[in-house]
Amino acid sequence: MATLDTFAGATVPVLGTFAALPAANSGPEVVEVQAPPATPGTCLMWTRPDAADTSVVDCGEPHLFEQAGSVALVDQTTLPDDQQWRQLVNERCTPVVLDYLTGKFDPDGRYRVGALKPSPAKWAEGDRELRCGLQSASRSGALYPLAGRVAESDQSAVQQPGICLAIDGRTIGDPVDCAGPHAVETVGVVDLSGKFPDAFPAVGDQDAYLQPECGRIANEYAGTAEVITQKGLTVYWDNLTEESWKAGTRKVNCNLAALLPDRSGFAPVTGPVRGDVVVGDQPAPPASNTPEPGAPAPTTTPAPPTDGPPAEGPSAEGPPTTGTGAPQPGDPPADQQPADGEQPPTTDGPLPGEPVPPIGEPQVPVSDGGA
Repeated sequence: MATLDTFAGATVPVLGTFAALPAANSGPEVVEVQAPPATPGTCLMWTRPDAADTSVVDCGEPHLFEQAGSVALVDQTTLPDDQQWRQLVNERCTPVVLDYLTGKFDPDGRYRVGALKPSPAKWAEGDRELRCGLQSASRSGALYPLAGRVAESDQSAVQQPGICLAIDGRTIGDPVDCAGPHAVETVGVVDLSGKFPDAFPAVGDQDAYLQPECGRIANEYAGTAEVITQKGLTVYWDNLTEESWKAGTRKVNCNLAALLPDRSGFAPVTGPVRGDVVVGDQPAPPASNTPEPGAPAPTTTPAPPTDGPPAEGPSAEGPPTTGTGAPQPGDPPADQQPADGEQPPTTDGPLPGEPVPPIGEPQVPVSDGGA
């Protein structure tokens, strides 16, 4: 088995000159195969959590990493630690990715700057190549498969209607089945370019448009405005920054969620809004059974719709609605923000635009079993 390294607190595969694969029963313990080329525009795919089966694939097919270029860490004499690797990826790979995408990169969007780094063994042999690229990762570090080149893709970080995001303590996590406990249920996607075809709209202008639009979408999704109110849920939406707008991002989500009574974070919601819903009044436990970092993220299927009354437009006595920006841990709906003097909930999770832990290829096995 290929060993694993630790990066930014998450266990992830690392890059080596050779990938290590388990051998057939009759063969030697490990078979070494040549690592994929570092050519910019090359896309890589793997299915194992340790990425031991990494291979080059056509970028039109599902893949987990799109290489943008490489940098030589010639000024680094000692093997960087986790924090130093993170800094190097931010400082050295971000310019490479921006150049690769001719400047059109949304730091709050679907994609993140990632890197493939040398294994400790290859570092000791003098390998200083840091491969830079793009990936799309869940909060647990599992990777979403991509299809198509990033430069030709929509960078909007939106979920499809019916997708629920897990409840992880007081914060949000990976996509999960809406039948179980979750923090957020996505009810729709709005393309702001229809309303704002030209210049970036200020957040106030976005809110003025999205409040009735997301209210209408949520009401249609749930059945009626009263359904949302009776089940203790709130309609809210995402906002775009000017930086995202300049990168070409135009789509945002409309969502349903609830808060804990003390407003310290998201409340656990069990069941899709089209079915029976239970809103908890205590913080949920930390998420469990999350995918291993570096592994392909499991597919989450939207909850099937149930029969309900005809949809109706938003009414004056409809559910509470508010714009909040992207649903981040500790960033609850604005109409339920802590009162003056109260502190918003804190989180150890990644902040908007902060790169997720980079993913790499497997290294040659080492005797200590990895960090």
